[in-house]
Amino acid sequence: MIRFFRTLFIPLLCLVMVGCIGGDGEVDIDTPPPISDAKRVTIVPFFAKDAGAEEDVIKLGGRISVNLATRLELVFKEAEWIYDISHKVKPVDDKLTELGITPEQVYADPALAAKLGQALEADMVIIGMVDNPKLTRQDYDQHLMKQGRQGGISGTSTYIRTRLTAIGRARVKVVDAGSGDILFNNRIRSYLKYWYAYQTQQSEQIIFKSDTDRLADLGKYLSLRIAYSLYPTGLRLETEEQILLKPDIVLKGTGGVVEFN
Repeated sequence: MIRFFRTLFIPLLCLVMVGCIGGDGEVDIDTPPPISDAKRVTIVPFFAKDAGAEEDVIKLGGRISVNLATRLELVFKEAEWIYDISHKVKPVDDKLTELGITPEQVYADPALAAKLGQALEADMVIIGMVDNPKLTRQDYDQHLMKQGRQGGISGTSTYIRTRLTAIGRARVKVVDAGSGDILFNNRIRSYLKYWYAYQTQQSEQIIFKSDTDRLADLGKYLSLRIAYSLYPTGLRLETEEQILLKPDIVLKGTGGVVEFN
């Protein structure tokens, strides 16, 4: 019996001491890294998890890393931030080429992340992998009536709703360039929603947010989520779920007033 409990609890104790293992087999470390102590930080262009990802998804990774860098630059003005700005100004990509390594290898091997950081004279290296975003559309057939200013029904037109969403996920790692220790390793998600309400006879005239626009929004809001996760004490809270668009009208159905949530 004693041997049984020892076999059961020792692995569990090890997990508690090391951290929680995520669904992707990584050990989560969600304690914010000491970025405020760094004088020079390298941000490697985030890459798409799917090797055969579409061009928009590949661009999303680059957009997140640039937005993350510019966001953190505003907070840590005394530190120097090394990141790729364009196809012409790409100090990180140039150094990766010089060293003969890829962002995927830097992400997978803390020793290579440290090697890159040392080559760029950085204290820390930030690298991330982006999952293939999920874009959805749901049409609601329930007929709704518009409420007037006095709380009554305004007009006789009926309305229907459509909801678009964009879900982006990334695993972000921060590595100490001196020791090669992983300081942060966690999955971060952004869930964006767009609500539309329109009269049934005008359904063909509605212009919905395009996939490209939703991916651009993910590039902004997912980077804000990452920045907040890395420095929650110095940045305002960035919630995981964001409603970016909803109608400025009150609609009522058989179940009462409709909530756009």
